This record gives sequence, structure tokens and C-alpha cells, in this order.
Amino acid sequence: MRTQQPTVSIVIPCYNYADYVGNAIESALAQDYAAARLVVVNDGSTDDSLKVIQRYADRLLLVDQPNQGMVAAWHAGVAAAASDIVIFLDADDLLEPDVASCVASVWTPQCAKIQYDLKIIDGSGADLGRLYCGFTPDYDVTRVRDSFARTGTYRWPVTVGNAYSRWFLDLAFPLQTTFAPDGALNSIAPVYGDVVTIPPALASYRVHGSNSWAPTSSDWGRLPDRICRRQWEVDFLRDHAQRRGVALPPGNVLDHELVFINYRLLAWRLGLDYVNKSNDSPLSLLRHAASVIRAERCPPRAALAHAAWFGALFASPRWLARELFRLRFSQSKWRNAVQRLAQPIADRGSQRSAA
Repeated sequence: MRTQQPTVSIVIPCYNYADYVGNAIESALAQDYAAARLVVVNDGSTDDSLKVIQRYADRLLLVDQPNQGMVAAWHAGVAAAASDIVIFLDADDLLEPDVASCVASVWTPQCAKIQYDLKIIDGSGADLGRLYCGFTPDYDVTRVRDSFARTGTYRWPVTVGNAYSRWFLDLAFPLQTTFAPDGALNSIAPVYGDVVTIPPALASYRVHGSNSWAPTSSDWGRLPDRICRRQWEVDFLRDHAQRRGVALPPGNVLDHELVFINYRLLAWRLGLDYVNKSNDSPLSLLRHAASVIRAERCPPRAALAHAAWFGALFASPRWLARELFRLRFSQSKWRNAVQRLAQPIADRGSQRSAA
């Protein structure tokens, strides 16, 4: 029986993120968990990233290599991380001080990974007031296992919202892909072991326009690429499930993921071609969305919001679909504008109260 605390390595792959990597490093170094260490992989940055990283040289392990891409940087980071658990922190994201201790407190050798909610912040670090994924306390190991058995998928956050067991990474690596590695690892994790969810937000995901998975208000042309990437991850999942002798449910995994039902319906309404489009129709996608909303046990307010969105998108001509896309992916701009308009009113109210 294990009595020692599990060790945790935080791996920061960095390529030309001098503006952000210092903050990422400081958030990793601020951990309240003694058995945590930091590895930073400078993947041939041509800006001042290396200079920023070297300011902390005595408090981290630096891997400085020629530019080889994100996947190679992950491989190098794992090779340098001698620990039970690995957290990958993108150089523009942030960790809460207790993420390592929270992860360690629930980890068991049967865990393939542990996941947790993310705050969404903008380029300047301001909290946008949203969570990704919005986990509820009942989204436990059993819920994940049941969801995966029924649909071949489950809810998971992007890179910084996951802590992987080293044994799982050793089985999954090396990854033969040019896509972001987190999607592949998250897709196959339930094939290998338990997925444990911690409800609180333990990290922050920064949206600043350069993220590969963060849409902006005018980049609908990237939708087919996102769908293609996700389809590759599903094929990757099927390969690993076959190797492990794990049966997957029939049908299209993407029919059970609300995000990708949304992307496919948007792409359809915008007249964009995407992989397996011939199997879709607006009506079938609307039905898939309704089924997922029910299966995910969304709270009434969230379910109503989802239903309203998909209903509006289903009924939209192309010009309106473009406007809906802009609205959907400009929420922070709308929220900030409303707050700016409301502030003078609030100030006047405070003045009256003081009088």
C-alpha cells in the first residue's frame, strides 16, 4: 500500500510566449505542495522567452531545444519529469496555488487522469466570468465511465485542466500527430483507467485570439479544421480501444459532443464543407443536440440556453448564422460593453444612497 505522497511535475512547453511565460512560471512556482517540481521546455523560441525563463533558472529544470513543435516539446517535458503525475501548463495559461495539492489528494494508481474546471481569462488576465467545463459535484468517476461506455466520449477541459498519471503517458507516448496532444490523450484516457473530476476551477485558460481552439468572432473558416482534428482524435481513440480490447459504442462519437454538434451545424449553415458532412443535416444535428442536452442532465437554465441557441441556428439563413457566430464568440465584448454602460448608472445609485 502506498504511503508516500505522489510527486507532481508541471511541464511548461514554450514557443515565442515571452509576454506570458513569466506569469505561467510564477503560478507554477507558487504551488503549496512540497512534492511539486517545474520543467520548462523552450522549443526554439525566437523572441525573449528564453531570457524570461532564465530569470527563474535556479527554481526549475530547463530543457532548451531547437524548434521541433508542440508534440516534441511535450515528449521532452515528460522525459525530464520524474514524477507520478504530470500537469501540462501552456505558457499563456495559469495555475491556482493549490492545484498540485488538490490533484495529489484524490490521485490513485488506477487514475489515468484527473480533471478540473478552468476559469476563462482574456489576454490581460481579466476573468471573463465563465467556466470550462462547468462540472457539477455529481460528475464523478462513475458518470464518466457510464458516459464513455454509452457514447465513446465524456466532458473534458483543454490542456491545463488535466493532470495525467505518468504510467498513462508512458503507454500513450510517443504521439504520432501534428495536432495538439491534449485532445488525443483526453480521448483515450478512459480506455486505460479512471478519470477523476474535481469540481472547483484550479487553473485559468487564456483566450487571446492565437489559441488553436479559441474561436473569435470572425474566424468561421476554421470550423472545418476543428471538426477534422476532432475526427482524427476519434480515430485515434478507436485504435487504442482496439489495442486494449475495449469495446466502443456504435455510431459517431461526435453526435454526443455538444461543442462539435454546434460546430457542424454552424459549418452547415455557413455553407462550409467538413469531414463526413454528407452524413449530417440540420434536422439530424438538432436532434443530436436535444439528445445530448437531456443526457448531460443540464441545469434548467443551461438547458434552456442551449435549446434556444440550437433552435435559432437551425432556423437561420446564412447571413443570420454569421451574425449568430459573431454573437456567440464575442460574449466578452458584449459583456464588457454592457458593464461600461451600466457603471455610470450604478455610480449614480451609490451617490444617491450615500446622500
